Amino acid sequence: MKKITFILSLLLLSLGVNAQIIVLDPGHGYGTSTSDNPDGRTATEIETSLAVGQKTKALIDNSCTWTAHLTRTTNVNGWISVNQRALMSNNWNADRLLSIHCNAGGGTGTETFYCTADDTSTAPDIAFAQKIQADMVTHGSWTNRRCVEDNSFLAYHLGVLRYSSATACLNEIGFVDFTSDATKLNSNTWRDSFALAYFNALKSNLNLTCSAVAAPGTFSLTLTPECSGTSTQNRLNWTASSNATGYDIYRNGTLYASNISGTQYINTLVTGGTTYTYYVIAKNSSGTRTNSNGTLSAATLVCNATPGSFTITATATCSGTQSAINVTWTTSSNATSYDIYRNGNLYAPDVTGNSFLNTYLIVAGTSYSYYVKAKNANGSVNNSNGTLSRTAISCTSGREGNSIGKSELDVKIYPNPNDGHFVIAVDKASVGEISYSIYDITGKQVETRSLDSDRQSETAIDISKFPSGTYIINVKADNQEFIKKIIKN
Repeated sequence: MKKITFILSLLLLSLGVNAQIIVLDPGHGYGTSTSDNPDGRTATEIETSLAVGQKTKALIDNSCTWTAHLTRTTNVNGWISVNQRALMSNNWNADRLLSIHCNAGGGTGTETFYCTADDTSTAPDIAFAQKIQADMVTHGSWTNRRCVEDNSFLAYHLGVLRYSSATACLNEIGFVDFTSDATKLNSNTWRDSFALAYFNALKSNLNLTCSAVAAPGTFSLTLTPECSGTSTQNRLNWTASSNATGYDIYRNGTLYASNISGTQYINTLVTGGTTYTYYVIAKNSSGTRTNSNGTLSAATLVCNATPGSFTITATATCSGTQSAINVTWTTSSNATSYDIYRNGNLYAPDVTGNSFLNTYLIVAGTSYSYYVKAKNANGSVNNSNGTLSRTAISCTSGREGNSIGKSELDVKIYPNPNDGHFVIAVDKASVGEISYSIYDITGKQVETRSLDSDRQSETAIDISKFPSGTYIINVKADNQEFIKKIIKN
């Protein structure tokens, strides 16, 4: 029986060691300005002490078997006196009480106070205060001001320590009236560091082994305005944050969407032409948060604006010795690109300028028709002012197009039309290298060869394997060209 009793005693002792009760006391009362705070404190003091207390509780709740209590949970829940805070700690049977404050009145850095009045043993309070101070200096990168008992504060700040039965101390995180201190006090990232300092100090002081959840890692955000059909939207993409379990989206400084599990968010409830700002917060399971790479701003696209009217011109011209048709047009408002149609078919899509020089398979003496369509980002189109037709001109004495005129180089192709068998005859001695290329009506090259040019050349050509239709043949010799249509029946 004694053995069983001894084992039960050890078990209860073990449970007691791990089931510690921690009371976190965010100081300075409630409200967001000195006008509604009996303690006469600033918003920085009020909000920082509560935020750090909440973050510390989250680390404990998600990492340990301890129980953590807050003496206040919001900034607007009424004034709680020093004596009330001590009574709350006693009613919870607290093992440790940490009162969280921010300093003011000139200075910089962090400092911790303890109270040993009425204590039979001073060592626990001093050791606890010294550990809190040391970890805050390290994790907060603070100037180490002091860790002392200060009886001048007993009637006010330290009253909560004196009247609490728990081992206790009060930490002044930093000075709200010192610029660099205030910047850190208002930083969510630094508040995470302060909470982690408290958590580690409590764990060390209590000699317990539980681990805080790792903070979310750094990540980057991109913002892309875009169109989906006729609707405008902003797409947010971000890289994954290590240790993150979810993400919160902030738009124009306010929480807009919470607990996003992926790394993309498409904001569709936006107005075209309006500028919006965004940032993203990564969260882990304990509530620790990491901001993205700052705030991004962008104006949404106007996606339902039809391209405006514009005019088109077409001119038969030359590009060197190559016959060409130059198509130009005025700018269409709201257009992002233009499609060029030749002879009724789409010929050149997504042109971004205001001109298009058509040289490919342009034959002198042949007429070509053109029109242009302006497009916007979501695909809406506007046609130009009708269709224009132009006849290509001859640009060199060495070119014969559709048997119009003759040059020094006399090339004959016969019969034409044909059944796929025809002859190329070049009537000139010692003409040098001669070659030809054959293209189908789409412009695809289907055959190319060099010809024997030692004498007057007549070469039989066989394209019977190709489908019936219209082909273009281009014969080159002595830096001259001969282009002609071939009809294969």
